[in-house]
Amino acid sequence: MDVVFNSIYARACMGAGLAVLTGFRAFLPVAFLALYSRLEFASAPVLEDTWFAFFEKTWVIVILFVLAIIELAVDKMPSLAPTRDQIMQPIKIVLGGVVFAAAMASEHWIAVVVCAVLGLVIAGLADHALRSISPGPGADGSSVVFISVYVDFIVLIGTLVFVLVPLIGALLALFLFLFVYRLQRRQKRKHKGLRILKG
Repeated sequence: MDVVFNSIYARACMGAGLAVLTGFRAFLPVAFLALYSRLEFASAPVLEDTWFAFFEKTWVIVILFVLAIIELAVDKMPSLAPTRDQIMQPIKIVLGGVVFAAAMASEHWIAVVVCAVLGLVIAGLADHALRSISPGPGADGSSVVFISVYVDFIVLIGTLVFVLVPLIGALLALFLFLFVYRLQRRQKRKHKGLRILKG
């Protein structure tokens, strides 16, 4: 059971899954990871006496949840989508690296740095995947809100599940890579078809 819940492999899987969720919602996964670590809930990483110990401070947790609530509200306003995406994309990527690194906080600094870089990549891919399936400009407001609420639900449930059963996080990360790969292949076929028509 130690391999499932408390090993370096389990924390890596948890961190990968949380990095994916951070690409969907920047602050919520980090906020819950900080809260779960403060409460020592399930297999949440122990951040005390690590570089990420400040996450367990009450004021930091409160600020993270306030920012998460603001992000959830703004995401349901279609008129703010272009500005929101420009602002949130780099924040999501950075926090993806932070949350993966925090999950590995108790390991050697090399593992923390490597996972931070992986977290940046994973969160960036997740943000790209989310924007690729999001309604475009001029979309019906109700569909935008529906998809936003659906993503909120995935992030809330996923954050809890990954702390309870960390290995599931790896499955989500694998699914993300497969999805982005198929998305890229579809776009290449589309561009190839357009070139043929122009030719």
